[in-house]
Amino acid sequence: MPDVEEQEVEGGKKKSRLTKTLALVLGIAVIEGAGFFGVTKFFGGGPQNTYGEEADAHVLDGEEAQDIAKTVEIEMLERFRVPNDRSGRLYTYDISVALKIPGAREEDAVQLVADRNREISDRVARIIRAADPPVLREPELKTIRTQLRQAIGEVIGDQDLIVEVLIPRCVPIRSD
Repeated sequence: MPDVEEQEVEGGKKKSRLTKTLALVLGIAVIEGAGFFGVTKFFGGGPQNTYGEEADAHVLDGEEAQDIAKTVEIEMLERFRVPNDRSGRLYTYDISVALKIPGAREEDAVQLVADRNREISDRVARIIRAADPPVLREPELKTIRTQLRQAIGEVIGDQDLIVEVLIPRCVPIRSD
């Protein structure tokens, strides 16, 4: 019988060791959590105050409003039709393209666009013909606008001249 009592005592010691280990790990976790909390409170500084503009002032009354007011739009391609069969079906895209440019450089831009009109038309047609259907179905046509801005900037030789490419019309017409 003494063997049975020793096993129970040893079993009891193992349980108490497990309990002590668990309590030790839990205690260390609580101390670490309290330490992290204290450090973030001490060094965090809390929320910062924000100050708004006067109620009558508008966000775009500063330099940005002046920059927007100083831009003009130049019509480049009106009702330009380009085929695209990347979806497996032939679609003809009826698009119009315009450029938003700084007002101070309007004369230069009009002359550059007039001089390079056929090359610009060719680049636009290449981009539309090579575009994947999901790109042509984007709500804001961001990918096409970016590609057109870069291509037209390369053709006219001045990327900074183009503020934004405008595509007021992009209508797919099924041609099958």
